[in-house]
Amino acid sequence: MIRRPTRAAAVAAAAAFTLLVTASPVSAVPPPELVHSEPVEMGATTLTASFTDWPLRADRSLDFTFEPADGIESHVGKLNVLAPNGESTLLGIAARLAGGNEMTLPRHPRDYNVWGLDAVALPEEGTWRFEFTVQGPEGTSTGTLALPVGPRPGPSSTLSWTIGLLPWVLAVPLLAYLWRRSRLVRRRIASDWSG
Repeated sequence: MIRRPTRAAAVAAAAAFTLLVTASPVSAVPPPELVHSEPVEMGATTLTASFTDWPLRADRSLDFTFEPADGIESHVGKLNVLAPNGESTLLGIAARLAGGNEMTLPRHPRDYNVWGLDAVALPEEGTWRFEFTVQGPEGTSTGTLALPVGPRPGPSSTLSWTIGLLPWVLAVPLLAYLWRRSRLVRRRIASDWSG
């Protein structure tokens, strides 16, 4: 006797087929599109810092990549970021998880051939300093990159919040009026029913 497939089995088969057809391999994610690069002198060698946006603006998300002249294999890179006020700061989730002021540079999530930070924003305007330390077979080298960061694009945050809250300033009195009116109507209906 041949049994017919149940509805649940048919749905499960359709779901599995959909997952197999629509799943894309990780290698299909393109590397970041870099629009500007800056060389960083590291003693006898150089490190190339590249950016997905240029000129840099405060509070604007971008990707950074960092690549020593002889590649990242058998090298360890460390980064200390100094804000315009001179204080050491942490950028990105990886830095916050690592703790401390200096972070070990991770591979960029969309380009494993370089170190990098994915979707990071520099929060304030001014000159930021990236201090690099690279340890490799030939020794340890250090270098500093000064990055000018322009003002935040768009209107000021005060104006943005004011415009964003304006509909609520108008809506709250209207909602209060409608709630009070509906309450009066409900009382009138309740008194008509009771009496």
